[in-house]
Amino acid sequence: MDTDRRTVALLLTGAAYLALSTPARGRPPGVSSALSEQPWARWDDHDRPRRGGVFRTAAPRYIGMLNPNRWPVLDWNSLGYIHEKLLLTGEDYRPSIAWLAESLVAEDAKTTLITLRAGARFHDGTPMTADSLKQQLAWIQDADSQAWSRPMISALAAVEVVGPLQLRVRFSHPWAAFPGLMSTVPGYVLSSAALRADARKFETRQPAGTGPFLVDEVSPGNFLKLKRNPHWWFAKAVGRPDMPYFDGIHIAVIPEPGVRLANFRAGQLDGLSLDKSQYLLLKDDKRVAVFVTPSPNTAALRFNSARGPCSDLRVRQAVSHAIDRRALIAGTEYGLGRPASGLFPHEHWARNPKLQPVPFDPRRSRELLARAGFEKGLGLTGFLLNDTVSALRAEAIQRMLQQVGITWKVELLTPVAATARLEQGHWDLGPGGWSFIHDPDPVVTSLYHPSGALSAGRENNPALVRLIESARKELDPERRRRLYHELETLITEGCYDVWLWYEETAVAYHHYVKGYDHIAARKYKEVYLRSHPMWFVDGKPGRVA
Repeated sequence: MDTDRRTVALLLTGAAYLALSTPARGRPPGVSSALSEQPWARWDDHDRPRRGGVFRTAAPRYIGMLNPNRWPVLDWNSLGYIHEKLLLTGEDYRPSIAWLAESLVAEDAKTTLITLRAGARFHDGTPMTADSLKQQLAWIQDADSQAWSRPMISALAAVEVVGPLQLRVRFSHPWAAFPGLMSTVPGYVLSSAALRADARKFETRQPAGTGPFLVDEVSPGNFLKLKRNPHWWFAKAVGRPDMPYFDGIHIAVIPEPGVRLANFRAGQLDGLSLDKSQYLLLKDDKRVAVFVTPSPNTAALRFNSARGPCSDLRVRQAVSHAIDRRALIAGTEYGLGRPASGLFPHEHWARNPKLQPVPFDPRRSRELLARAGFEKGLGLTGFLLNDTVSALRAEAIQRMLQQVGITWKVELLTPVAATARLEQGHWDLGPGGWSFIHDPDPVVTSLYHPSGALSAGRENNPALVRLIESARKELDPERRRRLYHELETLITEGCYDVWLWYEETAVAYHHYVKGYDHIAARKYKEVYLRSHPMWFVDGKPGRVA
């Protein structure tokens, strides 16, 4: 349930970003140290929030690492209870909402001054300070830390503490993506004291963030228990010290969707992120509340365009035309999705509105295969993750490809094994897309730049590389937008991926769970969910209807 939506303008990028650095303007417009003044910071106390009770939910996989910079992290929703970011994204996924940062001010094209909020403390009791953040960034940059986010901040040249809550960061080149990165993984603020003391302990059983809940007990593969943070800075900042209202959260690991649903219906779980197959079963059930929300996730397959049969553009186009996206959304996603035309979802500021989904055209697919020399058929290898949903999708896509003479042999692998297979390069068609698409730069760099962590199997396209590097440095917001339009067009014309759909997610709650306003959540998204904890109507789980 990671969402966000509009409000304020915190130093976006480009001309507006630089203009806000003038002393006369001071803090960026709309970014107030009084968080309760923000348009999303409204509470309806008609139901009288109650403290108490442990909220019970379930996830298909254990969370994995408890440090967002260490791989694998397999449950980002749960991680968000523990750790918080400097910035949150707004309506069109720009980094527009100040959270742990009170402000970011661009002093020049390669220098930014960060001011942190006062009063935030980590779960280990240490205060959030400029020095702590400096040490955290140094930890990420240290190759020995093995932080998967390290390449994301490669342009960070120097960090200088200028006050207890202020630090100045310098870049090796103009870096338009920096605010966006502070709203994603490198922007999660962690206790540097806990990291230095025992990084392994931090990532496996005792992380120290600033979030509303802290880790109580871990049982890898079984459950994660969290307990209420009584010193949550945000609750004190807005004058609502009872937040968060739950005494704790228990996330059970239940791989099988049907078992998760059975536990929810029996009242053993209070809320549940639904497997898409469960949405149709519950959407008209008056005994529970079900909500559907678009998410900034793009589902796709990726081609190995560097070697093998998919190095031929005609083969890639043939595969893409052979897949019926609307049928997949109806059959495997149960209607929860929107056909994708490219990398960036409909609401994203970088999306090229001129692009359209690739049409389903089996005749065109066969013609392209024949031109590529595969009129008698083609065999492809590949892999996906080893979960029920991926297996269902693979089977459906295999049937579609078979209709045009393509046989796709798919292996279902664990996340770690899938990463290793990707890097080895011995595959033709594998998993693609991206989850939580915020600033475009880390996404396109990871996927398409030769230095990217997930760029294995990509052909080296110099024009693509130039666009990625130009957009990364372009400070004018409109020019940067146009560069990403051009970039997305080039990616689409090169057919490096099969864009499938933009995700929609469904959640369900029993009626005794209060405090969730779906209209506000769709409007404000991430910041609403971060700032408006739910509660039980009687301070404890109730009976199911």
